Amino acid sequence: MPQKVQSLKPKAGALLISEPFNPEPTFKRSVVVLSQHNSKGTIGFIVNKPTPLRLNEALDDFPEFDVPVYWGGPMKLDSIYYIHSLADLPGCKKITNGLYWGGDYTYLKEMVESGTVGARDIRFIAGFAAWMPHQLEQEILTDNWWITDADMHSTLIEEPTLVWGKVLQKMGHIYGILNNFPEDPGMN
Repeated sequence: MPQKVQSLKPKAGALLISEPFNPEPTFKRSVVVLSQHNSKGTIGFIVNKPTPLRLNEALDDFPEFDVPVYWGGPMKLDSIYYIHSLADLPGCKKITNGLYWGGDYTYLKEMVESGTVGARDIRFIAGFAAWMPHQLEQEILTDNWWITDADMHSTLIEEPTLVWGKVLQKMGHIYGILNNFPEDPGMN
């Protein structure tokens, strides 16, 4: 049975789900995996906003790998990060069970060249989202965000355009109904 959303607190390994009418247009219907949450603040990556940019258009020195670059948030858009399920990638940081970010770039390129990494194992993300200490907690208190635990399927495998609604459905009936709300309530 899913944990009550209200009882969950921000932490590395949590998913933030933007409530349907979040006043910040940047995060409209976003799903954010938190990679860091501590006294210095919070960092996360939006995982359901693919861009038309392909990885090999963004990175000149990367082997052929036909995957999109995702928009991860408004900070450091000139940098590409990666979240993945590759526990054996040296230097990666564990987010939660089965989910990691970063790691040895040269080794990653070798893994891609050898075919040991597939599109469902990794997401390349331009930019990230960040909150100052206690800022995210305030946004949660005003119901801009709901929290659930991250999982590899929602973060890496699920069709990006469906992630927001699928996560809401997993959170339970009350949240699942919101998936049917139009993005523009005036269209109802």
